[in-house]
Amino acid sequence: MGDVCLVGLMVLVYIWFPKVAAQNVIKNPRDQNTEHTLLINEVNADTPGVDTSEFVELYHTSGRTARLDGYYLVFYNGNGNRAYKVLNLQGKVTNGQGFFLIGSPSVNPAILIPKNTIQNGPDAIALYYGKGNYKEGMNVTSSGLVDALVHKTRKMDRADTLVSVLTPGRDAFLEDSTFRSMDESIERCRGADSQWIFQVAVPTPGTDNHCILTSQLNASAVLISEVHAASSSEDFEFIELQGPHSTMLRDIVLVLIDGQTKDIYFTMDVYGKTSSDGLLLLGPAQSKAPVDLPFPENSTHPVLRDGPNAVALYRGNISSFALGKVLPTAGLLDAFVYTNTEGVSPELLETLTLGRPALESTRHQLGNVSMSRCNCCSVTRDSLSYVLSRPTPGKFNDCPSKRFSQTVSFCLLVADCQEWLSKSEEILMTLVQAFDRSCSCGVSPAYFKDSEVACQDLGLVFTTLLTAKSEDQLSSLLLAFNTFLESPRVVSFDRRNITAESSCFKDINVPDLPPGVPSQVPEGTQEPSRQVGELLINEVNPDNPGGGEDAEYIELFYTGRTHFDLQRYCNSTLYTVNMAVTAEGLVDAVVYTSRADEKAEKLLQVLVPGQSILYENDSHSTEDESLSRCHSLSARLQSSFQVTAMTPLGENSCGGPHVPSLPAVRISELGLAGGGASGFVELQGLPGTSLDGLSLVIFTSQEGAAHGSVPLSGNLGASGLLLLGGGNDGTKLMFEDIAASEGSSAIALYSTSVIPSGMKATSENLVDALVYTCGPSMVGGHLDVLGPLYTVPCKDDRPVSLSRCPSGDASAELQFAISEPTPGVQNSCPQDAFAVGLDLCFLTPNCSAWTVHHRRTLESFRRVLMISLEEECSCGVSELYLQGLNLTCVNSVVKVSGRVRARLPMQQQSIESWRRGLLASPHPFSVDGRVLKTSPECIAPRSTPVSSQSSSFPRSWEIALLVVGALLLVLLLVGLALHLIKRRPPNYTNIEMNDCREMAADF
Repeated sequence: MGDVCLVGLMVLVYIWFPKVAAQNVIKNPRDQNTEHTLLINEVNADTPGVDTSEFVELYHTSGRTARLDGYYLVFYNGNGNRAYKVLNLQGKVTNGQGFFLIGSPSVNPAILIPKNTIQNGPDAIALYYGKGNYKEGMNVTSSGLVDALVHKTRKMDRADTLVSVLTPGRDAFLEDSTFRSMDESIERCRGADSQWIFQVAVPTPGTDNHCILTSQLNASAVLISEVHAASSSEDFEFIELQGPHSTMLRDIVLVLIDGQTKDIYFTMDVYGKTSSDGLLLLGPAQSKAPVDLPFPENSTHPVLRDGPNAVALYRGNISSFALGKVLPTAGLLDAFVYTNTEGVSPELLETLTLGRPALESTRHQLGNVSMSRCNCCSVTRDSLSYVLSRPTPGKFNDCPSKRFSQTVSFCLLVADCQEWLSKSEEILMTLVQAFDRSCSCGVSPAYFKDSEVACQDLGLVFTTLLTAKSEDQLSSLLLAFNTFLESPRVVSFDRRNITAESSCFKDINVPDLPPGVPSQVPEGTQEPSRQVGELLINEVNPDNPGGGEDAEYIELFYTGRTHFDLQRYCNSTLYTVNMAVTAEGLVDAVVYTSRADEKAEKLLQVLVPGQSILYENDSHSTEDESLSRCHSLSARLQSSFQVTAMTPLGENSCGGPHVPSLPAVRISELGLAGGGASGFVELQGLPGTSLDGLSLVIFTSQEGAAHGSVPLSGNLGASGLLLLGGGNDGTKLMFEDIAASEGSSAIALYSTSVIPSGMKATSENLVDALVYTCGPSMVGGHLDVLGPLYTVPCKDDRPVSLSRCPSGDASAELQFAISEPTPGVQNSCPQDAFAVGLDLCFLTPNCSAWTVHHRRTLESFRRVLMISLEEECSCGVSELYLQGLNLTCVNSVVKVSGRVRARLPMQQQSIESWRRGLLASPHPFSVDGRVLKTSPECIAPRSTPVSSQSSSFPRSWEIALLVVGALLLVLLLVGLALHLIKRRPPNYTNIEMNDCREMAADF
């Protein structure tokens, strides 16, 4: 029997080994379905001079946060075809837009590598997934291969072995240093056939690639990319064209046309070489920025007129176009028509833009905002391809991005649904124009992409992707669009009125996450967390007609718009009947009366300080009425409520949208004076938002009185930011007084220009506020009415800011975090990609003391941990950095879990060092007067008693011994098989002569 088994094993080994060796389960990356997978998105291996800006950018095509467990990034040297660097991506995650960056410090990467690490070529970079033995010095392999790029910097370089293994059928890609005068990178783009390709372009680490394909640009030769009209003699007006990169343009005429009279009022010949990015800038000879082709010297200033106006490009020369004459129709390359308050000639639109409407800019000041093309490049002569944006002369346009996008859906109530299916573009254009008129958001159809229509029982369902330039803008647009469709909206289309609303399909929403991870993504890829809201008092009816009081109720509302567990909000021994009013544990409150002459000073002082009592006026209706939340989702804000008809378990009868909009202007950053830097305040809103009637007020800790105020006026610029202080605004306000002190101070934005001297802090007319201190947190101060208190370091040896940042809760309001000052640019905020897990344990004699007041204990732990971290690393962290804190206590061990986010990898390393220090040795913590000591329980759990039955199971060393023995037996059998094979005499009569080239290929 044993001989039979041995022969069977030999046969299996003989048959199975060659078949396994011949398999290659990884397909060529170009043949894979790359939907929702990880790709090498951009590589900059060779930078000018010393390579201090090199990087590799990975991108998860879901565009969301994804875990990178199981992935390896391997760098191969083309000289020898061996790995010179291997990066294990275990534990790493992409950012919220799907990007993950490895590179030099100057590109702010997630993984830092020294300068000159990435070799210039011919070399390769390969992405693997699996449990392969990936290590430095290994030979190039396709086993586990997900994606790869073979690159070089000289045309004559070859990398045949790397290409044959990693990217068969494709040559090494050339990073051509002559492409741009500054720097360039290799970027992945979608080709004309929707396949992934690489092209050379301007480096964009951590952001979208500029995938403007030359083949698309060649179809129209040249396009109008950006138009910036001057509103005063000091403004820099310009017209930017776009064509193939580094290409000579000739025989092209720029023509400007009056939008009402259709007369030509300006012409010039266009010639010159486009930049490496394909841009050609036209403007005044004497201007703030250098232009590629100046306007003629005899041109009137400004050259560009306010709308209605048109810009057109023609084939030909200037002699074919006479001023004041009718516009020709032949030779038209591209055209753009814009207007303000006046109409455009229908004949002009028909000639230039094929009946497409003009871009409306009636609510925006053209001197501060450009009109930029954002649908490039196959669409020409369409003014709705443009958006209002900040000016970007000589650079790529500031356009909405799919990185900041949300799918929205609504319904059109039509009787003949099938007739409308082919009119999706016209419907979207009409609806967007109506939406823009209602919200003054400055949106155009270019903000909406990938529209789809489908027939449902009640009408036509229209689904589209709303894009934005930032997360903040996306939030504002979603709220505005929801408001727009909250009530049925009648829109005139094709001489017929149709009704658009959200109720027949589903409300404008944040859709559920994908039901599962696609097959191409390794298991364990983490989906972004679902939205979490807060519980608020939504409606109160305390007084019913008559004496029965049989219809009174309190209605709660969860802002997360989903099912919500109320267990945490149940009464405990802390809250009892006849107890004194307290603010401890307070989430929301409403103080009201049914008689106008009654007061409640104590309740107001504790629950909603600085505010007035609400009056449930029974004269509002002949029937019953209630107090309904209508104006804000802010907790403990009396002005959020108004008297309405009662609507238990229904939408509040507010006469307007149920979900309020965010303030048009809010505080984005507060820069504190210190470390040689002066203080500043940065405000933020949509570009063009009016500041008229707003005032910025500074409060000190002395009885909460105003220290100074600044009346605001004008409009926000193209960036949407306004910087006050820092020596930039010229106001008389002493911004150096904005500094950290032990008493609480505040800055507040009010919707009134009348600020009395010494005004006390109040919530009336309050738009936004920020209260801060560098001393111990205080409760019950004069500034509590303005909002929560933020603590900053008291040291003044370095500049520090409080920046508005995402809280980690998608539906929660943005909060403030300590950061480095970033005046006038995007805030520096903690990121989930740089998070460090806590998993700490503490020893306690009694668990009951930690579970009775769970919420209060959590807040205490939060403060103590952040104080300990800041004392250890002095790296500028605040409580917003700590996310998902949770506490359990079992068997005298308090376990604390959560994660601490960081802004940069260096800060992440400091946080990790602090955590390891806590675990290395006992560390005392005082929480609510109880002293704890850290314990290694979380790393090495205490052993449990072994039962008598456990002896029947093999122990770990016994299992290891069995495994080793089995391996030795297999080797012995294989050796025996080889020995028997060699003993058999070879049959030379069956030898075939092989081609020497095939033999060489085998080696």
